[in-house]
Amino acid sequence: MNTHKSIKIIGARENNLKNISLEIPRNQITCLVGVSGSGKSTIAYNILYSEGQRQFLESVSTYAARLLKRTQRPDVDDVTNLSPTISIDQKQLRGNPRSTVGTATEIYTYLRLLFSRFGSVPNLSAGHFSFNNPKGACPKCKGVGQEFTVDPTTIIDFEKSLAEGAVNHNNYRPGNRLYNIIGSSGKIDINKPIKDFSKDELFFLLYTPRIELSNQDQGFVQRFSHEGIITRLIKRAGDLRGISERKEKTDKPYLVQQPCSDCFGGRLKKEILQSKIREKSIGDYSNMEITKFIDEISQFKVSEAHELINRILETSKCLADVKLGYLTLNRSLDTLSGGEAQRLKLAREMGNNLIEMIYILDEPTSGLHSHDCENIINIIKNLRDKDNTIIAIEHDEKIMKIADYLVELGPKAGKSGGKIISSGNINDLINDSNSVTGRYLKNNRLLQINQNRRKPTDYLEIQNANVNNLRNINCRVPLGLLCAFTGVSGSGKSSLLIDVFANKFRDKVIVIDQKAMSGMARGNSATYIGIFDRIRDLFAKENNVSKSIFSFNSSGACPDCKGLGYKKIDMHFMGDVTVKCETCLGKRYKEETLTYKYKGKNIHEVLEMTIDESLSFFDDEIIKHRVETLVKVGLGYLELGQSHDTFSGGEAQRLKLASQLHKKGEIYILDEPTAGLHFADIEKLLNLLNELVENGNTVLVIEHNMNFIRNADWIIDLGPGGGNEGGEIVAEGTPESVAENKNSFTGQYLREII
Repeated sequence: MNTHKSIKIIGARENNLKNISLEIPRNQITCLVGVSGSGKSTIAYNILYSEGQRQFLESVSTYAARLLKRTQRPDVDDVTNLSPTISIDQKQLRGNPRSTVGTATEIYTYLRLLFSRFGSVPNLSAGHFSFNNPKGACPKCKGVGQEFTVDPTTIIDFEKSLAEGAVNHNNYRPGNRLYNIIGSSGKIDINKPIKDFSKDELFFLLYTPRIELSNQDQGFVQRFSHEGIITRLIKRAGDLRGISERKEKTDKPYLVQQPCSDCFGGRLKKEILQSKIREKSIGDYSNMEITKFIDEISQFKVSEAHELINRILETSKCLADVKLGYLTLNRSLDTLSGGEAQRLKLAREMGNNLIEMIYILDEPTSGLHSHDCENIINIIKNLRDKDNTIIAIEHDEKIMKIADYLVELGPKAGKSGGKIISSGNINDLINDSNSVTGRYLKNNRLLQINQNRRKPTDYLEIQNANVNNLRNINCRVPLGLLCAFTGVSGSGKSSLLIDVFANKFRDKVIVIDQKAMSGMARGNSATYIGIFDRIRDLFAKENNVSKSIFSFNSSGACPDCKGLGYKKIDMHFMGDVTVKCETCLGKRYKEETLTYKYKGKNIHEVLEMTIDESLSFFDDEIIKHRVETLVKVGLGYLELGQSHDTFSGGEAQRLKLASQLHKKGEIYILDEPTAGLHFADIEKLLNLLNELVENGNTVLVIEHNMNFIRNADWIIDLGPGGGNEGGEIVAEGTPESVAENKNSFTGQYLREII
């Protein structure tokens, strides 16, 4: 390796890294590989990205620096030969429903300018075409383009009375405040079945606008307000900030989203939508799939608009190149998956001509069918060929094969990882007996686990499914086996399984997604699986003290950092810095609390244990059983006290799965469970899901990973393409029968490995 053309990391000890040193070639594609939790992200983000940003910002004036996000120096002796780093990760693009694909890429900005200059209605400025501007926003939906309705039969059991719990929403359960307000109003008999309500009573319960009421039953005048249950739900859903995480759980099951009845999804006032270019409004263009939008807008041949059209087409074609052509410009960012968000960021980078940059990618093919990967591979190669350095965290064999250099971290995860166990090109790893990755690359039969296809025990039927791009699909979903829903990106998998099936059979299914556990610095692995309370009981009993002492949210917590273990210091122009609490040294507890021991360890030392270590430490059967579930889902490397806000999407999904494993006869729905998983972790996951099925459960999975798909008992393959070219069932059957189907892209790639 040319030492003048490589990035050098010397003495890296960040997180689980074991004082490692390595060189990464510049102007080449390097893949960081290894099992989940081995240290790949630490090298890529905590060291290279963080230090690249920090060193760059050292050269920026303090006035400018205060406007930029600053990062701390990682725990490393030295990092040399760096240049500015650009992160293209899978973090979902946060925002409310007003942030769209069009606004994020600035395509909509240029489109507004185009309509203000060349639209059929004169004297309209670009501001009139903005749905974030009162001049242009539709007054009914406030520029969101959608409105919510509620089907009364989903929220009300008409056979029951209010006192019997007729309202399914928790806020209206007997004894709750809103229930008591309805009862105190004197306008409704809470013991009468809802089906016997008069028209006026039903209107009062469900639809009345906000009214002020009073009651004198207590001997004094009580005043309170009431609005109909459905009126209140729709108003909450229409909050301009969007549906919060709390509302997502409580309200979303009852809400049906549909295009605004005034602007029909165009987001703008009716008079603004009268302005046309080639007989189409800006709303029409914004609600087209991007592939169609490219065809339509390129037909506008006016010489004065040439520059604007070119800017619009350039960025739009980049979106199509990263296989996002099935999206629309009006698609809200908060509805994009992590993989879609990453490809959107990648598309934005394709338009620049920067050289000697370092691009850090986190599984760039995540969420993509094998059929769609070729374009992404070409984009990555093009970035490299512009004299940039590409560093990708990767589990996909296709990316590994085009990499110039690979570095494998391991040998295991967490405390048992953090070492470099192999490096070189892909053949070097295949021939290295120390390489875990090489072992699977050498013999792909290692992941052929499910040899015998199980037969369905029953079916649940979907008829005339037409949500999003689904074309009146009729589908029989088999029960009692492992069923994979497959197809290219945008083919309709999530629409069919999540939006239709899970919604129709909501009482029977458990949906386990990859949504991050955000904002939960005090929640940890032990609290999530319900063992922290028992651990505190053991400490309390052993030391004859109150269990509350061992909670870092209560009396035993460090008074200085309030049980967090760290403090955030506002450094003004340098940005916030997180520092270890000087009082408890990051241990979260009072010194007195740490004097109490259980089996020779204090509470902090127990929480520092990995899941694997705790399995042999505890004798309590309930604790052991629940800890075993985390080991089964491949999370044995996590610490008991590791906080939720540090988990990746894949770790969050597996943690949620672990919390559900004790149930029987359930229907589990998982959304791309192999995302972020190494071959070895996929093997563990397959064994676990097969065990679930053998125990009488049904497992339904949206998946792109062919090694996983070939182990399914049954496949429902959608397509043939994405967006308007999808929405049909292309193939159904065992992996062997789908592999023989010449119309199926999934079948085409299955043929190579079955």
